Amino acid sequence: MKIAYVDPNNEVGEDFRGNPKDGQILLTGEDDTVENYRLNFSRQVGPFYSPRHAHNFDQIRIVLGGGPMNYGPDQWIQPGEIAYFPEGTPYGPQEYDSARYGMTFQFGGASGCGYISLRRMFEGMEEMKAFGTFEKGVFHRTGDVPPGMRRSRDSYEAVWEHINGRPMEYPKPRYDEPILIKPAHFAWVADPDQPDVSIKRLGTFSERQLEIAMLRVAAGASARIMPRRSTQIGVIISGTGNAGEHELRPQAAFSVERDEGALLAATSELELLLVGLPIFAPVRESEWKEKSASIRIGSAN
Repeated sequence: MKIAYVDPNNEVGEDFRGNPKDGQILLTGEDDTVENYRLNFSRQVGPFYSPRHAHNFDQIRIVLGGGPMNYGPDQWIQPGEIAYFPEGTPYGPQEYDSARYGMTFQFGGASGCGYISLRRMFEGMEEMKAFGTFEKGVFHRTGDVPPGMRRSRDSYEAVWEHINGRPMEYPKPRYDEPILIKPAHFAWVADPDQPDVSIKRLGTFSERQLEIAMLRVAAGASARIMPRRSTQIGVIISGTGNAGEHELRPQAAFSVERDEGALLAATSELELLLVGLPIFAPVRESEWKEKSASIRIGSAN
């Protein structure tokens, strides 16, 4: 298990589109793999702009507090809500002014395109400043433009192609729109093996079985997160506790690696978001129940 904590005194910087933001990288996967991912804490402190665009990776956003987050005309993520942005599905433009904070998950989607780390993206941007400029989410190439290449284009697309040395091809969208999830409207379902543990299953998406859920553990109780054939990522929404020697507190984030489990113990009622990333490892039919693809909460004994 890896665990990370938000630094409340972190300075505000800029994202790759120039928006003022405190963006703290909490957890990352392994570069150059289809299973790579990044989880970051994001605190917006002023105007935000992003053109309409799509990703060749999956994204999940949860707004934890402050104001709402816009992701398109008349489309807002309110505090406590979660939005899933599938690869290939366009959204935006985003242009609004808000003081909000939350978590952003970005990870390789079902198509297997993978995910490029933010470190590598910023390296690519620095290299590209030798022949162009970045402004409001768009890269403007200066000087001669190679045949077939546009002078101005989305920043992410331009940097991705520079890094990979080939044109970007977006996966065909599996969903027409981003999916807005309202966890408060879901009921808690008790774990029959652990009466002090309950779960909200918020959704399972694509053939690779991305799964989003909420978990609640009563004060003084424990819950075991069972192994899954992909990395599982948790974000503490409220409450306190521990996972072995690691402290659990609001905005702490942890990852449980593929085929590993974790035991969470609550000192006060613990509520967390739990995401099972897409599964790329083969799962035999005989293993389906024994080592399920689904997020499972098992006996803590």
